[in-house]
Amino acid sequence: MTNPQRRHDISDAAWALLEPHLPGQSGQWGGIAKDNRLFINAVFWILRTGAPWRDLPPEYGKWGTVHQRFIRWRDKRIWEKLLEVLIDDPDFEWLMIDASHCKVHPHAAGAKGGNQGMGRNKRGFNSKIHLAVDAHGMPVRVAVTAGTTADCTQAIALIDGIAAQFLLADRGYDSNGIIDKAIETSCEIVIPPKKNRKAQRYYDKALYRVRHLVENAILHLKCWRCIATRYAKMLTSFKAAVQIRCIAIWLKVLT
Repeated sequence: MTNPQRRHDISDAAWALLEPHLPGQSGQWGGIAKDNRLFINAVFWILRTGAPWRDLPPEYGKWGTVHQRFIRWRDKRIWEKLLEVLIDDPDFEWLMIDASHCKVHPHAAGAKGGNQGMGRNKRGFNSKIHLAVDAHGMPVRVAVTAGTTADCTQAIALIDGIAAQFLLADRGYDSNGIIDKAIETSCEIVIPPKKNRKAQRYYDKALYRVRHLVENAILHLKCWRCIATRYAKMLTSFKAAVQIRCIAIWLKVLT
């Protein structure tokens, strides 16, 4: 097994967790991958540094080959499946959701197929990351939209099927649809009511302070430069980048 040569590369312990779930292994349908570990290290390097694919160090392989492989894994939802595998025994005593803008770099413009999740406001073009975390602040679900998309529109997709005891979110998520969805699973709502609600719903203000965990998780996501600033032209590529960052966070905890 190859020893990591750069600080961006995954450790032996992290590789041991990932390797059994990767495609291209002997005995599986299709061709055998040349070096899955080197490929993952290359992707981590690109996403962590925010460098263009063309600037990938040659020891990681040809940038075009690595990029095309990244696209194939994206389209086959391999990154998403890896994240699902690594989400190990999440603590759903609390489920917290939030969203955050990220600036879109000018080089991300120009893709075919619409605006690719790029909204525009007075600060320029931006996208938005929607995140759900468990009681320990570990990411469990992500979504990516245009920056002009309202936070509450993605909430049901983030919480659907999760039987949490408490749902924590800011006032922007105070909508009847979200509350009804949470009540379906007997989840207690910890969301400040909007001021225009006739009936001001009670919420646990002490527990609400724990919501900083989801804000911290978003900050951890943005430690990688390609998450803090979106360089990917395609919305699916940017979502894959966010999923890979979540994979890296889980690997750090699990190893």
